[in-house]
Amino acid sequence: MLSVLALIAGCGGGGAKDPFATTPVPALIVSPGTLNVYSGTPAVVTINSGVGPFQVFSSDSVVLPVTQVVSGAAITLTANSVEAEKAVTLTVRDAYNQATSVSVTVKPSPLLGTLTITPRTSSPCGAVATSTLPASICSGETATASILLRGANTLPLPNRQVRFDVLQGPYNFVLDQAGTILAKTATVVTDQNGLAIVTVKADNVIPSQAVLIRATDLTSGNRVDGTFTIIELTNGSAVLSVVPQKYTVKGVYKNECPSSTADYVIYGGTPPYTVTTGLPVFMTLSVPGSSGQTVIVNRSAGIFTASNSAALTCSAYSAPITITDVAGRTITASYDVEPGTQDRPTPPTPDALSISPPSMTILANAGTCTPVSGTRTVRFSVTGGTPAYRVGASQPGFTATLLADGQTLELSWSTLATFPPGSTGFPAGTSVNAIVLDSAGKVVSATLTCQ
Repeated sequence: MLSVLALIAGCGGGGAKDPFATTPVPALIVSPGTLNVYSGTPAVVTINSGVGPFQVFSSDSVVLPVTQVVSGAAITLTANSVEAEKAVTLTVRDAYNQATSVSVTVKPSPLLGTLTITPRTSSPCGAVATSTLPASICSGETATASILLRGANTLPLPNRQVRFDVLQGPYNFVLDQAGTILAKTATVVTDQNGLAIVTVKADNVIPSQAVLIRATDLTSGNRVDGTFTIIELTNGSAVLSVVPQKYTVKGVYKNECPSSTADYVIYGGTPPYTVTTGLPVFMTLSVPGSSGQTVIVNRSAGIFTASNSAALTCSAYSAPITITDVAGRTITASYDVEPGTQDRPTPPTPDALSISPPSMTILANAGTCTPVSGTRTVRFSVTGGTPAYRVGASQPGFTATLLADGQTLELSWSTLATFPPGSTGFPAGTSVNAIVLDSAGKVVSATLTCQ
């Protein structure tokens, strides 16, 4: 006995791992513990430790809805619109019922106005943006880009950082008073009126083209994109130009051309302009109040629209558009249409219309299959053919119904059934057919027999 105790004592003193010890459960840790979110702007809470699967609950699901079951270890939050700050508590729970909370403050997102480009007053190319026309500046010129930030209560938001980015085009932002430091990104602070203003400068000696600009409120992440046009300038005059110079619409299937519509903007030269298409069979030009193969655009930065009709059999074609100002200057644009490259898929041949089971037998009670009270039903499955199906029964007193899934036929009868005609009920030894008719005119039936 002493030797056994000594052996046990020796094993314990050797530092061996206790086979009966349990592994501690990792604590549930979530970060951040507090955060601010803005309406409509996604934010993420990360689960750093714990035992999955995890669940999350919101104290105010109207303001901050969440998906209860967490996929992975990231919880994406998107708050709904609020007019004032709202405090919401998120509770995260793991598989061991450990729980931790996250304090969330939902803040109203700012209202970003339209990105406005304002050319200098003396610009020969200048056209201030409207709801239907983009602004325009000359190559090498400067202009201002501005955007107004307001709160949910429509009051201006001063001292908010707004970042402007060049999304596309040959221009930069001016960062210094001397106009020598240029960059593709500029961050400015809104003034007391909630207005963020930055100077843009177009590159020199560039062809006329449309460019893209973006403004982002750095606090909430909300952003607005805008566009303006840079016009080629030669010898101090805006060169007659059109944007775009080429528009292309491409189809999907071989030998088929889609319909489409494109807007063109004319700049420079001396308005009004006469616009004519060289392919009257395919093209239609239009301006407000007029359409045809020739239209008049009355002012610089005016728009005309070109459109074509779809064709099931066509080849690629380029429709030339000629623009002439009153001084006789002429430029051309094009409207190109191309058929697709894919073979149009052949509609699959429908499967044979079938009903399953094709026959069914039910046992009579006291010589009849008529229910003692109420209604009795059987069901068949309908497949193939060309949906939608129509269903019926071969005898009066039986009702065939197609259920909501569109493929289950239910045949029902009640104590009022009279089959065969002149008799009472549904007697043993008789049959009735459930009939299905598909949209292509195919017919199939199943037989129900009372035995």
